[in-house]
Amino acid sequence: MRDDARFVELVHRDLREVHWPEPTEIRTAARRRSRRTAMASAAAVLVVASVSAFGVSRAGTPAPPPAATAGGRAEIPVEAMLTPADVPAKSDERLGDTGIGEAVRVDDVLGACARDQGLPADETVSRYSRSQTLMGIVAVKGFAPNRTALVSQDVYRLPAGATARVFDELDRLVAACSSWQELSPVQGDAGTVTATVVHRWTVVASDFAGDQAVLLRHAISVPLDPATGRPVGITPFPEDRLIVRVGDLVTVLVPGEPLRPGVPGNTVTQAQLLDLARAAAGRMCAAANPGC
Repeated sequence: MRDDARFVELVHRDLREVHWPEPTEIRTAARRRSRRTAMASAAAVLVVASVSAFGVSRAGTPAPPPAATAGGRAEIPVEAMLTPADVPAKSDERLGDTGIGEAVRVDDVLGACARDQGLPADETVSRYSRSQTLMGIVAVKGFAPNRTALVSQDVYRLPAGATARVFDELDRLVAACSSWQELSPVQGDAGTVTATVVHRWTVVASDFAGDQAVLLRHAISVPLDPATGRPVGITPFPEDRLIVRVGDLVTVLVPGEPLRPGVPGNTVTQAQLLDLARAAAGRMCAAANPGC
């Protein structure tokens, strides 16, 4: 019995010393793995193409020169991304990644609404993409300082003619999903219950940065118990997204909770979010086709 108790004590001590990754770290790692797979596939194609060209050249027929990249600039440099100095909160860490041939993602929940209503998916696929999350430590009165995402940013380089399709598709989905009801698990006082929530998307502002810009707001109603009609859990705060186009580049900015106007304790205003979008447009100018 003493040995068993000693073993349990050691297990408890070891578990206390385990570092469990934050949800943001898990999501970032998952995205990084998917993008590395895409990069590896692209690299394999390039190797095969290079070997084929070399073989033709050795056979006596000159291999054609590599085709020029359509649209001028191709990859997205890190200089095209927001910097910690652009964010209206102190950021001390920058997590980033790159990708090839990824779909433009504006709002996954909005996409779920579209699928639920049987709307045809008009997915726009980028040529290149670069993503980052600017992290910072936020102190809330009464709680220990917490490291969290201040803003996440995806920048996509799109094929010719595809940039307008992103905004046309967004208009179509917002019109169809202005009020969408779903059943969702919610944590209440008596445990997890399936509650009814209503999602609403609205365009709060437009054409405030770059060549095109939209401030999209996603609001969620008070969760209601479908059996009693009573409120369950806590009403989520609205989520804002900034979608900005400069030339063939489109960026999607998702402010974290510390940068959401209306969240108790926050001093960030909507005007500051629009300034953040303008800063993003300015950063993209030198990398866009055509440039600013």
